[in-house]
Order: sequence, then C-alpha cells, then structure tokens
Amino acid sequence: MQQKNKLKIFFLLSLTFYTILSFGQSQAENWQSYIASYDENKPGSTTVRMDIANQTPIPQYDYVLVTGLTYKSTREDGFPEGKTFEVLHKVGDELVELLNGNNESILVGSFMYNFQRLEYFYLKSNKGIENKVKEFYDSNYPDYKNYINLKEDKEWTYYKEFLYPSDEILEYLGDQSVIKNLQEAGDNLSKARRVDHWAYFKNESEMESFKKELTKKGFQIQSSSQIEHKSTPFEIQFWRVDKVDINSIYPITSVLRKKAQEYNGDYDGWETSVEKE
Repeated sequence: MQQKNKLKIFFLLSLTFYTILSFGQSQAENWQSYIASYDENKPGSTTVRMDIANQTPIPQYDYVLVTGLTYKSTREDGFPEGKTFEVLHKVGDELVELLNGNNESILVGSFMYNFQRLEYFYLKSNKGIENKVKEFYDSNYPDYKNYINLKEDKEWTYYKEFLYPSDEILEYLGDQSVIKNLQEAGDNLSKARRVDHWAYFKNESEMESFKKELTKKGFQIQSSSQIEHKSTPFEIQFWRVDKVDINSIYPITSVLRKKAQEYNGDYDGWETSVEKE
C-alpha cells in the first residue's frame, strides 16, 4: 500500500445513491473522492465508499482483491487522458458485474496513481477468483498490463488504513461540504463575512485558556456556557470576519482544531450567512 504524505487535495466529489448492498441491507451509498500526494510527492486520486465505515470489518467478507490496469498517458501527474478515462471506468463496471454474483463481493473504492487504476473489492471467497479475473483481462483487454493481488484481510486494513480518508482529509471534506451548500444557495464566496465557530471542553479552565488564544487571533466571544449530559460540557461560540473559499477557511479551521486539541477540547465546525452579489 502507498503511504499518504502531506495533505494536498485538488478536488472533491460526493456521490450518493440508493442501492441494495451486497451484504443484505438497503441504504444510501456515499462515495467521496479526493486527491492527495504520495511517494515522491506524486498525486493519487482515491474514490472511497464512506457509508460502510462504521460497519467494518463486515463479517464473511474476509478477502480483499486489488486489481486493475496500467495505462499510457502524456500527463506528468500520471493521470489518464482522453478516451482512457472511459476505458478505465468501463473496466470498473465490468469487474463489479463479474464479481458480484450471489452477493459475493463489495466494491469499496478505487485508486488512480502513477499510470495505474486499481479497484478494491472485499470478497466472501478467494476460490477461483484470480483465474476468473485473469481470464477477463486476457479476453477483453489483452493490450493492457493488468495487476491482480488477492489476500486475506479480515480486519479490512486496506479499506481502513489506506482508502479511508485521514482525519486531515475528513476535516477538509467537512469544510468543503459547507462551502458547497453556500454555492448551491447562490453564494460566489467573494465576500468576507461573519463566520461563527463552536468548540467544547471538559472543564472550564481549559475553555478559558482557549478563549485567550482566540483573543490573540482576533476572534470575538459570542457566548460560553455549561451543558449537562455531555462528556465535554463547556461550550464556547466565537466568530470573526473572514472569507470562506476553501483556501481561506481551511487554514483557519485547521488551526482552530489543533488549538482546541491542545486544551483537550473539540472544535465542532462553523457556519455563516449566504452572501449574494
């Protein structure tokens, strides 16, 4: 498995649709895509199914299949171009159809990096799978170099430790989600405006220390109070006028998260008004 290096996200994609899951439940599938840097600072694009995260490892699906094709491209970043995109997506769809008989597989993600796209499946059985996939490639894509890696992974390590976003990427996704809602409401993000934030702490002294940090950074304290029946009962709401495009807001929220953690607290996100020209 490649190792994610310092976060570098270029775009995000969220797809949600309803289906009958391979393991017998009906629910919405939630797919997220992100691009981060990997070995030698090369970019890799990951698409991962998010809605099953709290259910993993899923019983009976004890084997992971990582498989795909190597392709040619003139792009320095190693991403495909032109009709190659269509071929790679077609291969992914055909692999799903090939492997999903009798609910035997779950597609959990794909990874595109360094002139190669790989699909990740969890399977109930490993019997005959390698030969089945090899025959599929030989019959349909003989001009492409293929990759097949099938192994036991009862703990779903490939999904949880590689495909699933890191905390840093999840935070970025959260900020991007708020921005997407603003844009859908007609906000072009050009105007600075009041941005409200929340954080929670285990005790009052740690909250007060966090307040001092906020004051140094020009934030205004809206309110602070104690809430019953919470493990972090001390709530603080604060605000500052800022721009909210992703390159402006993410560095702010990233610092707030880290600073809250220094005082054993949790930063709980932000909201703002919709500003139209």
